[in-house]
Amino acid sequence: MENSEKGKARRIFENLKDRAQKLINNPEKTKDVIQQAKDKSFKNEGPLSEVWHELQLMFSMVRDWVRGDYRRAPRGSIIAILGGILYLLMPLDAIPDFIPVAGLIDDVYILNLVIKQVRSDIDDYKAWLSNDSAE
Repeated sequence: MENSEKGKARRIFENLKDRAQKLINNPEKTKDVIQQAKDKSFKNEGPLSEVWHELQLMFSMVRDWVRGDYRRAPRGSIIAILGGILYLLMPLDAIPDFIPVAGLIDDVYILNLVIKQVRSDIDDYKAWLSNDSAE
């Protein structure tokens, strides 16, 4: 991915975080967005393989956060995750998704950025899931 595409992807992502900040206040709409992104991720599992496991955890984490079941993650982390999820849903982003093979490269790039930003929160959530299922 070229630097100009990376820059464009980052700018789009930053704008989407503003949208995510508003979205987080609407639990029903947030659940719809998560479901749409989950559906898209299953249709594109191969191209998303690099971030697949963390992406599924982030879907679950946001869902649990919005429901109020898990509130340990800071609001800013949830907003960053939602921004990345909104980016995944955008068909016309830095590299349009309809371009075979290359179309999801920028999505994986942005999702990797989000994962790096919220890594400790994802790890805490995994631990919470493990403790919750052990009880």
